[in-house]
Amino acid sequence: MQCTASISVRSAYNITMIKTRKVSSDSVTFRLNSSVLDKLSKRADSQKTSLNVLVNQIMHSYVEWDADSIKAGWIPTQRTILTKLVDTLDEKTISEVAKQAAKSSGKDSILYMYGKYNLENLLTNIRASAQRSGFSIKEYEENENMEIVIQHELGWKWSIFFKFYYQEILHEINQRVIFDYTDTSLVINLMSE
Repeated sequence: MQCTASISVRSAYNITMIKTRKVSSDSVTFRLNSSVLDKLSKRADSQKTSLNVLVNQIMHSYVEWDADSIKAGWIPTQRTILTKLVDTLDEKTISEVAKQAAKSSGKDSILYMYGKYNLENLLTNIRASAQRSGFSIKEYEENENMEIVIQHELGWKWSIFFKFYYQEILHEINQRVIFDYTDTSLVINLMSE
């Protein structure tokens, strides 16, 4: 069972919705290799969190991403390699590659990982892939519109790639969207109907 509460914060400039979730939990016991437990404990201490919170984060990451991402076509690779490869391309080629990638594997990846191709699962995928890539991601809601800010730090050409990739996927599910981007960030504005 999952309960959700929303808090509305008003300022002179905008209204921001902050969502908090309370998730029910169950107790379970696992046996772990001593060296693994020791490493997890040290990691939790260094992150100034509890072992329980860290293990929950790891399990959530596995269920939401790790279990299916490789089979869905995602691969881990070094950031510098991808940045240098994309920097060799012109903007027209980048937009064509992004659109083709979205058409050929974007939908298939989401279907495989989440079972249904819709806005909710697409947003789950955006969040998970951003997190797994080490990107900062923030979401804001106002008047039923949602703004997602992804700070990727990969440069202008990656902003172009992400813009065309997500544009293609969002248009396929008939989602109205407006993009903005900088050298380091992509802003996705999802417009309500």
